Amino acid sequence: MRLKEIIRNPTFYFLSFFLFLFLYYLLVFNSSLYYHYHQPIFLFDKTYLQEFLLYPGGLVEWVNQFFLQFFYFNLLGSLIISALSLSIFIIVYKLIEKIENFKYSLILSFLPIGLLLIIQNHYNFPLLITAKYLFALLFFLAYVKIPNRYKTFIVFLSCLIYYMLGGWAYLFYVVLCVLHELLFREDRGKYIYAGLNVVVYFIYPYIAARYLFTINLKEAYLYIVPYVFYYEPFLFKPNLYFYLFFLSLPVLKMGLFVYLKYIKGKIKNQNKLLARLHHISAQSIIIILAVVCILTFSFDRGEKKKIQIDYLAEQGKWEKLLSLSQEIYKYDRLVNFNVNIALYYTGQLLDNLFNYPQLLGTDGLFIDKIIASQVAIPASDLYFDLGHINASQVMAYEGQTKFKYNPRILKRLTLTNIINGKYVVAKKFLDLLNKSILHKKWVKHYENYLFNELLIESDSLIKLKRIQKPEFDFFIANKNPNLDLIKLLKENENNKMAFEYLMAYYLLECRLGDLLNHLNKFRELGYRKFPRHIEEALLLVKPVFQSKNIMIEQSINPQTIERFEQFNIILSKSRNEVEAKEALEKEFHNTYWYYVRFINPNKTKLELKRRIIDEDIF
Repeated sequence: MRLKEIIRNPTFYFLSFFLFLFLYYLLVFNSSLYYHYHQPIFLFDKTYLQEFLLYPGGLVEWVNQFFLQFFYFNLLGSLIISALSLSIFIIVYKLIEKIENFKYSLILSFLPIGLLLIIQNHYNFPLLITAKYLFALLFFLAYVKIPNRYKTFIVFLSCLIYYMLGGWAYLFYVVLCVLHELLFREDRGKYIYAGLNVVVYFIYPYIAARYLFTINLKEAYLYIVPYVFYYEPFLFKPNLYFYLFFLSLPVLKMGLFVYLKYIKGKIKNQNKLLARLHHISAQSIIIILAVVCILTFSFDRGEKKKIQIDYLAEQGKWEKLLSLSQEIYKYDRLVNFNVNIALYYTGQLLDNLFNYPQLLGTDGLFIDKIIASQVAIPASDLYFDLGHINASQVMAYEGQTKFKYNPRILKRLTLTNIINGKYVVAKKFLDLLNKSILHKKWVKHYENYLFNELLIESDSLIKLKRIQKPEFDFFIANKNPNLDLIKLLKENENNKMAFEYLMAYYLLECRLGDLLNHLNKFRELGYRKFPRHIEEALLLVKPVFQSKNIMIEQSINPQTIERFEQFNIILSKSRNEVEAKEALEKEFHNTYWYYVRFINPNKTKLELKRRIIDEDIF
């Protein structure tokens, strides 16, 4: 008997739904990757709060930021996103039950949450939308429960609801209130309250835009999320599923009204299949199957791998990064960029550079040819690694123009100012980070470095960067990064990363004459032999050496010479370029010769058209 009671209790199924979602977000989605992608921060600071009070919708965004910071921990993030989804499910269920103890309440209540799971199953989705939807439902639930004699007062006080939710979420709330009055209230007062809700919807946003806040009318009425989400790296766009998600509950309410008024009394003999669906367990099975299908088919595993690669780059886990990159089958510039860095740190840059298709040439080696805040963080990381400290700092400031409180940027600015000996400036960034509960340990570590040269000398990273840092500052030559690399080498001739990146740059640009001028540097830096791609490049300029009576074969691996001969034989037997490319791809796709002949952007005419890193760019 007790088991039957449990099975008939909706709470059992809600908890099962929660557990399933939690395991999915924990083990498949990985909420920590969501944190890495969005880099949220919450500061316990009055100024930080005041910035969210400057526009309608800011208060809920502030609350959202508080919870979003806990996505740093996969366990907590998975609990939060699952709890948000479950809360929406339960509230919708309660709202439908309040209208009518409908036999199919559970399965109908799943419609909005099913659509939410589709749009929420992408890393660029702003969780703020889920939060605003939940708050709108809570306010509407309160509106429904308030006695009619207080409705007028509540309608006029909805200016506070508008201030908390912002334009689009407030519109959703008002639509629910109007439908509730018109469809499910019997007395004539329903027209008055429905009309009042419509009137205040048009009045409050207008007043907000004209007299209270620095927003335009479109933002006042239709604001969804901060505009940063519409641009790289997020590129969020409200799509069909987004609008269906917000329409689903109003449509459900209208459908229930039609059913209760025109259909329910006329049904006499019910279909046996529908009769079986009366049981809550049958509805739950359908919901479980729907959830599995939704999460399976809407999840972009390729996108997850791209974010994982960037996460591994931040963590310095280069071997894992290279291994995972083998599973990326569609070209991505940021993946290309991170793979190149990983190749350097694993000692493979000039041996295996062309294992990954360098479709954009040097634009995959340096990501900031078109300077933009969207790519400022990875660009800042690369310059920091190269020892170009001021360039790293410039790119961090560039990123801060769009992502003001990004913790990675704040940490980078802290380190670059410590390296430059600007401790007062570094302390400002440390004080800011110290207001976040997630970064206090990091702050405590680096606070000890301020004005303490003896302690700084014991830090191998900062000590190295001070050695690599150019004595004389110079502007970033982002369109000709080889000029910066040459200057870095002049300042510190042992800067191996700057040298290898310079060689990679010349290879990708097919500037073999410039590459030849630096051959002696390999011996000076302790290379026992030329890297594979350098050997391949030397064979391409063999005629130059022969004219100078220099025998380069003595410096090149015989296997490389043999492969070059095979390459040329296949090439000579091919009737055209397309046939040659197909014949050579399997054996020689990872060689410099193949790149020069078929992949080189100067030949393919592929170039970066716009500021984008996560979608097709050709």
